[in-house]
Amino acid sequence: MNDEDILEDDFNPEDELEDNSEGPFERLRIEVGKKQETDRIDKFLMSRVENATRNKIQQAIEQGLVLVNGQPTKSNYKIRAFDEIVIFEVKRPESTEIIPEPIQLNIVYEDEDLM
Repeated sequence: MNDEDILEDDFNPEDELEDNSEGPFERLRIEVGKKQETDRIDKFLMSRVENATRNKIQQAIEQGLVLVNGQPTKSNYKIRAFDEIVIFEVKRPESTEIIPEPIQLNIVYEDEDLM
């Protein structure tokens, strides 16, 4: 998954909460520790999100895909101790469910001891 998967125009995580009974497509949840230095959220996330660029993080923030304490934020927001940061993903998580399919088998030989 890369940063471009996070971004999509006109995405509103609050709409996802209403439309999907499974909840929003949360990609990452970060709780800021009490000893964390005050830093801009875009710089803070750049060091925490794998393969993230500052530009992509700022775009996600502008599109409302990053919430701090349940509220949309701005790129220049200074994080504080115990802030809860949630980053949303636009795409639904891929299903890992295995679904059986009926397939045609050509049985060459079969008896009670051998299948």
